[in-house]
Amino acid sequence: MKIKIFLLIVLSLLSSWRFFRPGYASMQDDIQVFRLQQFDQCLRDGQVPCRYIADGGLGYGYPLYNFYSPLPYAISESFHLLGFSYIDSIKITFIIPAFLRTFGMYLLATAFFGSFGGFLAAALYALAPYQAVNSLVRGAIGETWALALLPLVFWSLYQHKVKLSVLFLSCLLLSHNLTLIYAIPLLVVFSILTKKFKYLFRTLLWSGALCAFFLIPAFFEKNFTTVNTMTQGYFNFIIHFATLKELFISNFWGYSASMWGPIDGLSFNIGLFQWLIPILVFVLYTFKRKLKHRLIVTSFFLIGLFAIFLTHNKSTFIWNSLPFMAYFQFPWRFLGLSIFCFSFIGGGLVKLVKPNLKLPLIIGLITIIVFINYPNFREDIWYGALTDNQKLNGSELIRQSGAGLKDYWPKYSQNFPDSYAPSSPIVLEGDVDFVKYYKNSHFSEAYLSVSSPTAIFNLPIVYFPEWELVVDGIKSDYTIEPDLGLIQIKLNQGEHHLQLSFVETPLRTFSNLFSLFALASFIILIIREKRS
Repeated sequence: MKIKIFLLIVLSLLSSWRFFRPGYASMQDDIQVFRLQQFDQCLRDGQVPCRYIADGGLGYGYPLYNFYSPLPYAISESFHLLGFSYIDSIKITFIIPAFLRTFGMYLLATAFFGSFGGFLAAALYALAPYQAVNSLVRGAIGETWALALLPLVFWSLYQHKVKLSVLFLSCLLLSHNLTLIYAIPLLVVFSILTKKFKYLFRTLLWSGALCAFFLIPAFFEKNFTTVNTMTQGYFNFIIHFATLKELFISNFWGYSASMWGPIDGLSFNIGLFQWLIPILVFVLYTFKRKLKHRLIVTSFFLIGLFAIFLTHNKSTFIWNSLPFMAYFQFPWRFLGLSIFCFSFIGGGLVKLVKPNLKLPLIIGLITIIVFINYPNFREDIWYGALTDNQKLNGSELIRQSGAGLKDYWPKYSQNFPDSYAPSSPIVLEGDVDFVKYYKNSHFSEAYLSVSSPTAIFNLPIVYFPEWELVVDGIKSDYTIEPDLGLIQIKLNQGEHHLQLSFVETPLRTFSNLFSLFALASFIILIIREKRS
């Protein structure tokens, strides 16, 4: 057992050791440190759950965590609260999935194909090129976590470990919305084939209830934002199909962008052994009808093949017929589904060889897999001396604050901001002296003096349901200015005390209470089961 754990740790380290060094890697989604800092500010401000961030949207704030899966940042925050820097906390949050996906796939494949099959499947999955693309090229922390949790969800369900499956599926639900879209149908197929559907049903109910605080508002309040911009222009799926050469043949490795046409700046390679071994397994299992788990192998191979088909432009008719698919933006995201299915059934190869050949076969194959795939797990640029202060100030802060602004910008404006927000309110009419102005992630306060008969000013805060205004102790109305959707206030002459609070809508309040009730019920259920 100790040797097995040691070998799995080695496999995990091969895909993550670069994050153990001081400094930080360049990545396409280079906004993770900023988003963690904003999540940290949410908690310190007492906004739980975190929904609205103060400095996003070029300093005007916006409801990022009402829609963007929060779990990876919550995990990063736990390490930051233990004393780690923001940068180190993010790196740890990239390291953990490397271990989860390795051990998770080992457990899942071992349950079907034995320990040798588990090692082979773990190597195929942990070192698949797309894993390196997610963590060290794109920096897609949510998708990295989702793919790491996927095998653990299937393993715990297969082993009738309902409490664990609820935990893992809940974590998946809070890690990456898009992975969820293909994970649920795959779980249904898996549960039917393995006769575990009743366990899946319970798992889905509990997980959905526990995550209601996020899932319900994210779904029903998305129409309050410009979320449709996520499918337009560069993010239109039609631009981002992969070619067969990119999927199966090309050894190109890059750190640039996905582009129109057959020449892209990053790799979409499935991995030579990640597709060669599953094909061999599928063919041999097809002819050897008495092999156990033959139906699972066949089904997962066909699903993996279908996932690859969805990355190619020949599947355009499917994308056009299912409007929700546009939110995937990049068809090559289905590589995650394909490498999961293919890596899992790849472990079935050991069932096709004689017992005395299993060990040398596994040693040989894993050695070759490491030799071929390990070089991909490297960053483009490593900033060895980078600190939190450098990452969260000046032009770096402004760049990160504006990244992804259009995804969840409230739709109450005609335009998007093109420069960073001022540090104090913007006076439009009249004479106003702001003696004190303060804002955090869910509260703003001002002491001011109006010397003209009336005054109108905008707070540097974009409106999203629901901001509540209190002026001189009395709940008051405000307007939403049409250009950027900022909160606009009109006051008469005199001294005033203004307080603006971000409060939960009835829908969000219901969702929060529903999740709290589910959590309390789940804990009580666990305690009762232990006592009995």
